[in-house]
Amino acid sequence: MAGRIAPPAQDQLLACIEAAVRAPSIHNSQPWQFLLLPDGVEVHSDPSRRLPAIDPAGRALHISLGAAVLNLRLALEHFGRRTRTELLPDPQDRRHVATVWAEEPQEPGRDVDELYGAIARRHTNRMPFQDVPPPQEDLQALTRAAEAEGAVLRFPEPGERDFLLSLARTSDERHRGDRAYRAELRLWTTDDPYREDGIPLTAVGPYSEGGLTTLRDLAPEREVPGRAAVRFEPEPTVGVLALPGEDGPLQWLRAGQAMQRVLLEATRRGLSTSVFTQALDDPELRRMLHRPGDHTTPYVGLRVGYGPPAPVTPRRPVDEVITFTRPVPIRPPRLS
Repeated sequence: MAGRIAPPAQDQLLACIEAAVRAPSIHNSQPWQFLLLPDGVEVHSDPSRRLPAIDPAGRALHISLGAAVLNLRLALEHFGRRTRTELLPDPQDRRHVATVWAEEPQEPGRDVDELYGAIARRHTNRMPFQDVPPPQEDLQALTRAAEAEGAVLRFPEPGERDFLLSLARTSDERHRGDRAYRAELRLWTTDDPYREDGIPLTAVGPYSEGGLTTLRDLAPEREVPGRAAVRFEPEPTVGVLALPGEDGPLQWLRAGQAMQRVLLEATRRGLSTSVFTQALDDPELRRMLHRPGDHTTPYVGLRVGYGPPAPVTPRRPVDEVITFTRPVPIRPPRLS
């Protein structure tokens, strides 16, 4: 009879949660809470950090949570464990979005260690990129990273790319006319150097000289010292991440995991990235991007290239995102 698998050390689980909170989230709202188990971590949404104006359905919230789940998985694997992940495990508690279990020991591979190492270095870059497209070899690696999570990442041809950018600008213009959206932006952009969430004004980035960019204007009503209009790359490299299946919270979580694996793979290869979801969050605009015969739903747009160093957004400390510790988890049976 095989002996019981020893649980991970608590300091390792805390390090895993520290990795999880490095995930990107809409407006850096960090909408997560973690329940520490002896042999795993539960991930819960924090409804107090939901953004009803920009994200009424919770789509971006779940994508953010999915990114945190991916970081948890990689961290546990880095510390030498196989992982098993259950998404939406409790139909009676929709806030409980995932449980990541630490399974039997295994040696982490080089890919796992390098992606784990990229977690601390990855951050959104809202600066202009060089007019140099990434090599096809790197773009193919990003495509494979998406496929590893059951997603499809494609890089549209110039005509479709420019149409997507125009829809993103249309979405921005619609939102800027919404009083609740502007109030929400004011709440989540900050000049407080001690604040541990939200978007610092130093990370807002410049205006686009031509006006056509993937980046959402995060401070349309704020005075940002030194902010100027600059030239962005005229032909950005843009990817669209999509998944097959019915659109809903389960797919949103999967999209977040795929997005984060792609972002970490890009970081690993020395590429800068920014994420945009304008037009993809809007059902009307999203329908305009539908391709005949395509049975996938787009979730995330990615801008990829070579950018200058960019400010890092802050994160809340681990002790603020852990809810409580349960000494004996109710572990579901393994399916054969």
